[in-house]
Amino acid sequence: MLELTKSNKNRKHKDDKKKKLAEISFFKKPNFISSIIHKLNIFDLLVIVVGFFVLFFLLLNRIQRKEQWLDVRISVENSDWWYQGSAPKFWYASDLKAGDVAKNSYGSKVAEVVNIENLDIGGPYRNIYVNLKLRVIFDKNRNQFLYEYKPLTIGSAVVLNFSNQQLKGLVIGMGQETINYRYKTVRLQKKSFQNITSAITNTNSVTSSVTNKPITPEFSNKIKVGDKSFDNNNELIAEILNIKKEISSYYEFSDIRGTNIKTYNPLYRDLEVTLKLRMYNNSGLDFFIQAPIKVGSEIWVQFPEYSLEDYEVIEIIE
Repeated sequence: MLELTKSNKNRKHKDDKKKKLAEISFFKKPNFISSIIHKLNIFDLLVIVVGFFVLFFLLLNRIQRKEQWLDVRISVENSDWWYQGSAPKFWYASDLKAGDVAKNSYGSKVAEVVNIENLDIGGPYRNIYVNLKLRVIFDKNRNQFLYEYKPLTIGSAVVLNFSNQQLKGLVIGMGQETINYRYKTVRLQKKSFQNITSAITNTNSVTSSVTNKPITPEFSNKIKVGDKSFDNNNELIAEILNIKKEISSYYEFSDIRGTNIKTYNPLYRDLEVTLKLRMYNNSGLDFFIQAPIKVGSEIWVQFPEYSLEDYEVIEIIE
């Protein structure tokens, strides 16, 4: 029994000794990494060092760029805009609605529609504005937003692919800025004939010419106090408060009398219309849709059954 116990102890002692010898021999032998390093020349080491620095700067650049969601306002343009400057037609962006989502090729969401303004500007044309939440990258080094790795600034062209609509437009607003609309009362006038002063020296002779669309009695009878115009969100754009209709008149030089006389044409009408218009202020100037509102400027106002085209602003009432 004693011999068996003694032999077990000797066997255990031999095993421990072998284990220690194996550990010592492992540390004495060159490991895998050190063997590779010994085989590298100076050019290999340079490549490794350069690669390390490239990787370091790529990681640093990645850290400097932060992905986030940004509120963006886009003025929608159709495919013809880039070449001809035509506004989008009524069917363009008609399938878009709030909540629609655009995705990239990996299926990740890159944009979401928040709101759409679709405004009639005459004929089949529209002014369309879309408010979006856009996934962008903020580059701390350049202090600039990037979309699809390109700078995103006011005026940048953006293309977004929704499920049923491709949206092309120009960025006109960024960040939390909101458009504050307000209503103002404005007086407009339209004459069927315009007076033109003659260029003859030492005379004040006046001639008249018919406007593009003289106002007929039938058209003037369509215009009623209380007529309203709304956008696609059922928000009031314009409302007629008062109308003044007169037989069309103009001044014309009379060879017989040698002076300018006021002449009337009962076939046409002159109109003066007072409206409440929805406006917004930009850089100290009021705008109705995209038309600047100031005395002397001409604007178009669209109603469901008619349009007031090229009416001159003669007074702005707060």
